[in-house]
Amino acid sequence: MTTMTGADLVAKALADLGVRHVFAIVSIHNMPLLDAINRLGKTAIVDVRHEGAGTHAADGYARATGELGVMIASTGPGTSNTVTGLYEAQYGSSRVLVITGQAETAFYGRGVGYVHEAEKQIPMLESVCRRVESPRHPSQLGPCLQLLVDDLFTGRPAPGALEIPIDLQYAETPEQTFSKPSAELDAPDQKQVSAAAERLKRASKRVIIAGGGVICANASESLQQLARLLDCPVLTTVDAQVAIPETDPLCVGNYYNSAAMYQAIQDADVTLAIGTRFAVGVDGQFQAQTPPGDLIQIDIEGRMVGRTHDAQYPIIADAQVALDALINQLSDAEGNDGQFNQAVWEARDGLRGAMRKRLGKDFPVIMDSIREHLPEHGNFVRDQTISAYNWGNQQFPILQPRTSMNPSSGAIGPGFPMALGAAVGTDKPTVVVHGDGGFMFHATELATLAQYHLPVIVILCNDSGYGVLRWLQDTRFGRINETDLGKVAFADMAKSMGVPGTRVKDTNAFDEALAAAIKAGGPHLIEIDMEHFEAMEISIMPKKNRDMAISERQA
Repeated sequence: MTTMTGADLVAKALADLGVRHVFAIVSIHNMPLLDAINRLGKTAIVDVRHEGAGTHAADGYARATGELGVMIASTGPGTSNTVTGLYEAQYGSSRVLVITGQAETAFYGRGVGYVHEAEKQIPMLESVCRRVESPRHPSQLGPCLQLLVDDLFTGRPAPGALEIPIDLQYAETPEQTFSKPSAELDAPDQKQVSAAAERLKRASKRVIIAGGGVICANASESLQQLARLLDCPVLTTVDAQVAIPETDPLCVGNYYNSAAMYQAIQDADVTLAIGTRFAVGVDGQFQAQTPPGDLIQIDIEGRMVGRTHDAQYPIIADAQVALDALINQLSDAEGNDGQFNQAVWEARDGLRGAMRKRLGKDFPVIMDSIREHLPEHGNFVRDQTISAYNWGNQQFPILQPRTSMNPSSGAIGPGFPMALGAAVGTDKPTVVVHGDGGFMFHATELATLAQYHLPVIVILCNDSGYGVLRWLQDTRFGRINETDLGKVAFADMAKSMGVPGTRVKDTNAFDEALAAAIKAGGPHLIEIDMEHFEAMEISIMPKKNRDMAISERQA
């Protein structure tokens, strides 16, 4: 029987699975792993500055490429730093693996103060991962790894974790070959498909809501085929942008939760929802917006179907196979009612125009400049910032699948490292729009951009604080608390870490800086001094709720 060290086995597993890059921070409890990966030479290591950023980067890598994103951390404090990144990956249904060390097996759990030991590391990881493995003998390492791989590549994408005691990384273990589970997907229940198809045939006013499950399943082409077959408007969630190209006449975009759009689709006979959990939004206001007509809900996980809204026609299946099965039964379906579609188009165009007007005079220019200079295949990433709420998630045209992402959980801060990961995985120009508050969570990764000369352009809207929270506080309480962060010269900070930085005070300067940065091909930070730009009207809270809050404060 051929043997190798545990660390060599992990390196071989990554190579067998086709993992091209891993993100890592070296530690005494993972040195054997990193050494083995480098010696094998099949997987490149990207050295990040913080484990949280590295896990977000692995997440961005996974979303942009559809591949497995991997972060290698140290035990204890290193692993605890990965939890927020794993939480975001779990929330966003992203395939991310964290590999970490652990105390020697002879000392594990004895409470003798072994350096970096975290006795409850497994339950900590289990709180944000679908599966966690922890071998206790060299012979268990290979089987544990394969069990984890089987889970990572089965069903809805979700993060997983592997902790390896340091002595097992050095120990001899049986050699093993690793493989992904069969890519063949289970066919959906034929009765479920037939019932849904018949309901769609009988309907004349249909609407489709596409969620992130369409992107995860690489089902965009099938979705577009079905939409054209039914002549049916397609609304998308933020995670499903470019499930149908936003230049397609049938694309409505991310407007389901807008009051005007919700009113326009009220006469629908049927709502076909694919791969969405119907997020309830801020203050839970969206949960009350019941999809109109009968609900056909497709999801790969049965527990998601009917969770938020009753589904009269459930289909438990991968989005790709479910859509293909529906298409096969809908060749003779008639198209949508023309007047219904026209009402949806008018609502869409009205919302687009109204939202653009709320942006003021400067930010439409900024948005159009980004779209002009960023290639169609380039990545566009938004952190949770005013720009994301106001135009990044609804107004900015996304033209190719897997080129758009933002923190699904609503966290601030992941945007920058997610962009870093997307750039590593795709080697494509990547623009990330950030607020200054969230950027400071992971600003040290500027050094990572410089080290690897990554094509990431950070567009930083600097208003010296948490702008959205300032507005919410003023609206609800009539005062501001703990949201001012002071003025930071971010362009200078970037230069100090080896990244070119430019501070701009008008739209012409912004356009010139962006064009030059994309042409240069490497990293750049463009700091927008918000004091010199016309403020946008913030719109993250429904108008009814805003008016109520203002009235209550005034009273």
